[in-house]
Amino acid sequence: MTGFVLSGPGLPTVYLSGDNASMGAVKDVADRVGDLDIAVLFAGAARVETKERGRPLTLTAARAAAAAELLGARLVIPAHVDGWAHFSEGVDEFVKAFDEAGISNLLQVAAHGEWIDC
Repeated sequence: MTGFVLSGPGLPTVYLSGDNASMGAVKDVADRVGDLDIAVLFAGAARVETKERGRPLTLTAARAAAAAELLGARLVIPAHVDGWAHFSEGVDEFVKAFDEAGISNLLQVAAHGEWIDC
């Protein structure tokens, strides 16, 4: 599992989940760091049949929504949700999961090459 928390004086606390599908790892971060300003969640439910018995290597959309709630993130940015054949979910599923969880207000999605000002 991978992931990073970036912080500094006067800067937002940012979590980059990395290629991780484990809610246990997300909970560990939440327990150690507390609420986050920004969570960049690698989603897309990437699947490679030869790894992890075909289970997702990155967060599913539903798990990403649950992770956002667990992390207490004020802003969530999806990453790794398109562009490669091994993604089984895309931005639309990500947005739908956040809408169904009632937290679509946390979500910021940018088109390729676009910036999100935080």
